[in-house]
Amino acid sequence: MNRPHHYRRAFTLIELLVVIAIIAILIALLLPAVQQAREAARRTQCKNNLKQIGLAIHNYESSMRVFPPSSTSGFGRGVWNYPGTGPSDPAIHLHSFASLILPYIDGANVQNNINYNVSSLDPLNRNMASQVLSFYRCPSFTGNDFSADPLYTTTVGFGRFAIRNYVAMGARTVLGLSGAIPADGVLFPGSRTGFRDITDGTSNTVMITETREQDAAVWIDGTTASVAARWVNLTAPPMFAGNTNAINYEPYFPGGMFPNSIGQRFGPSSFHEGGAHHLLCDGSVRFLSENLDAGLYDSLITRNGGEVVGEF
Repeated sequence: MNRPHHYRRAFTLIELLVVIAIIAILIALLLPAVQQAREAARRTQCKNNLKQIGLAIHNYESSMRVFPPSSTSGFGRGVWNYPGTGPSDPAIHLHSFASLILPYIDGANVQNNINYNVSSLDPLNRNMASQVLSFYRCPSFTGNDFSADPLYTTTVGFGRFAIRNYVAMGARTVLGLSGAIPADGVLFPGSRTGFRDITDGTSNTVMITETREQDAAVWIDGTTASVAARWVNLTAPPMFAGNTNAINYEPYFPGGMFPNSIGQRFGPSSFHEGGAHHLLCDGSVRFLSENLDAGLYDSLITRNGGEVVGEF
């Protein structure tokens, strides 16, 4: 018997399940590609952030004849000194390189509202300190916008200090950042280095890197605005430096290790797989592997170590 001309054969259950399975497989195949494309875009934006920071630092140096220090207070001074002897106590001045270069990185409106005559942590500066600045944030970072460290939330008494994801490379070891031995990087507490001091070559010397540190990364504060190439190992005197580079190493500087200090889970680090972007003094940006030879990484941090740097 002839079927009516309007008859349509329905899907069987097996056919429907096959179609669903094919769609699921296609989604499973496409999803990683989409995620990879998104991460590639985030890495490109992060790299561009570093390039803009590099340009800002170069312009600062053109105006001031020196690079900005990582902190306007000297070695050993930090948030733990708060409130000091008063708002202008040099121990708690603590304005960071990230604050000093604001006019050169489209942040003039923010800097115009910062009072540099008092501490970066002072109540007068907290409105600006709470601003989340997109050019200091890696788009791959998945942490919080504000530090939850007790030194900020309790000692200083403010829970909305916004963080940054870029940090200065100040020395090979944390000992160099303490002032116990000379800091051999470019930007460190109280530094007044310039291009003339980078005798190792600007294309072989790191200035800034990424960090995924959550709490010891307040952008306005110079306390931890510089990090070292090696993680801290108290069982390895006299330098107390780990035997591998610090990229993505955890814990970089455990809390409570020294009096008057702040713990840092991460130093140079990122949420990008396998390493972190680094800004060189010539303004270029390189992605350095967490497996990079520690000695080579040391050589890239020193400004005048005289090392011969090979391929990296």
